[in-house]
Amino acid sequence: MIILRLFFGLLIIFLLVAFAIRNMTPVHLDFYFYKTPDVPLFVLLYLTLLVGVAVAWLLVIGEQIKMKSEVRKKSKRIKELERQLAELEKTKEIKKETVNEAELKTENDLGEEKDEGTSQGLQS
Repeated sequence: MIILRLFFGLLIIFLLVAFAIRNMTPVHLDFYFYKTPDVPLFVLLYLTLLVGVAVAWLLVIGEQIKMKSEVRKKSKRIKELERQLAELEKTKEIKKETVNEAELKTENDLGEEKDEGTSQGLQS
């Protein structure tokens, strides 16, 4: 992997140098009230490339900051929802226990009434 990266790095450097050698023609940029001094064409092209890369990098950094902020908000929301879910499950368990106790009590009460009814039927 290191050799592959080294190869591509050297290839890019070679292409940049070859481009610079072939584009040594002095040029100037003419703004309305300002004229740049004569510089080789490759310098202007490299500066343009550098400015483009810098602008793209700043845009990417801005997007990353936005995404990290969004992830942070979503993580907080997830934690809050997990806490609420745990509370609801706890409440559900408590209600289930209460219902089970009520059912047992009802069954016991019905059982006692049956026993009383049976014992009253025997007494008659």
